[in-house]
Amino acid sequence: MTVVPEMEFKSMLDTMDFNLPKHFLINSLEDYQGKFPAVLKVSSETITHKTELGAIVGDIKTREDFGEVLKEMKYKFPGETLYAEEMAKKGVEVIIGLIKDPQFGKLMLFGVGGFYSELIRDVTFKRVPIDRYDAEDLLEELKFGRLFDGYRGLKVNKEILIDLLLKISDFSIRNEFSQIDFNPVFLYETGYLIIDAKMVR
Repeated sequence: MTVVPEMEFKSMLDTMDFNLPKHFLINSLEDYQGKFPAVLKVSSETITHKTELGAIVGDIKTREDFGEVLKEMKYKFPGETLYAEEMAKKGVEVIIGLIKDPQFGKLMLFGVGGFYSELIRDVTFKRVPIDRYDAEDLLEELKFGRLFDGYRGLKVNKEILIDLLLKISDFSIRNEFSQIDFNPVFLYETGYLIIDAKMVR
């Protein structure tokens, strides 16, 4: 199995019009043309758990700070590809995943995402391809499904989320993979952003 470097995978998603934070391949300070705060990441076939290894640094507030972090990352991860993104505004966090199961074929996973995804483990599965009714079921089957109905003032556009699930389902039948994780995906009142994306072939 091979891990597709995140920058490479996100470039693929760009061509398919998925919504992502603005991102830039970084070799020098001048390569970052986005707004601050920013996030600097390692894009690698071998480094998959970035947070634990210090291969991602967020909330970089100024160009001067960016230069310092870049220098440190180049020292810690020589030869690795670096890229940077505009830091996204927090939204309701979900995980959308795809796995290729030997028995059931390609499955879509949907659940509570972000930092707490492994702790809460509120997820559900559907075999792909899915239709609109299947996508609606994915939302309703979660224990935390109230998140998508404006719980405590949280605003999520359910129709945009359903469209995203259908688009990922379509992606799954057009491409080969062992596993794909979009985690987290930030949901907003007017859209979404895929923050982290991992593909294993």
